[in-house]
Amino acid sequence: MLKLNIDSKVGRAVTAVAHGTGKTLEAINKASRKLEPLASLPIIGGTVADVQDIISMLDDYYHGRYKKLPVSVILGSVAIVAYLLSPFDIVPDNIPLLGFVDDAFIINIVLELCVDKELERYRNWRAGAGT
Repeated sequence: MLKLNIDSKVGRAVTAVAHGTGKTLEAINKASRKLEPLASLPIIGGTVADVQDIISMLDDYYHGRYKKLPVSVILGSVAIVAYLLSPFDIVPDNIPLLGFVDDAFIINIVLELCVDKELERYRNWRAGAGT
């Protein structure tokens, strides 16, 4: 009886985490779509494309399509997305252009430190996977 109760609680917890992760990815994908108009700006356009690819990489990893993602890359990628979704900012985003330049700067630092090489591997994998 006790084992069944523990298994039931673990099952509910796993279901809740999976549901929460799915909802989080849904919100992140929505944020990615909001970034699309910024992709054509000369200063931050490349960074926007990087963030969109990071979101795709996390989504493919979560759904088991892209495997063997190092923990440092997961943490760096999640840090980038969390910073973008966070209401706290060095320069508020409502200041035209400058609000996004500071985001691009921070994102590029994290990219260089721990995500860049894996992001290239992911892009090559995605190109070969036909998606």
